[in-house]
Amino acid sequence: MCLENVNIDEKSKTMTVKLNPQLYSSSCVMRASYRFTDDFNVKVDGDPMSELEVRFSPKEEEDNPSEKDWRDLVDVFYNELIHTNVEEEQARRYADTRNALIGAAMKTIIEVPHKKKEKVAEK
Repeated sequence: MCLENVNIDEKSKTMTVKLNPQLYSSSCVMRASYRFTDDFNVKVDGDPMSELEVRFSPKEEEDNPSEKDWRDLVDVFYNELIHTNVEEEQARRYADTRNALIGAAMKTIIEVPHKKKEKVAEK
């Protein structure tokens, strides 16, 4: 494998990916890793200040992934990391707008019954 931060151990049937937490937050790594838990045992470990480590192993003992299988998995994993990273960035970027819209919507919901009470009182 040409990626120096990826280690494939065919004997123990595991793949370990080391990640820089300055590029990928621990919540981003957890969310991306979670998407693989149906097919793999996934362990996330490390120091969120220096290096995060994600270890994949097959759920079924008889499974024996080839190096190509592991390479395909790491490609999909990196795509998932990018996806979750962008989602988190967009959530931060649009938080104020989202909160303002929700606040405005809630204000109208709360004010409508009050206005109806005024109309009933006028009659």
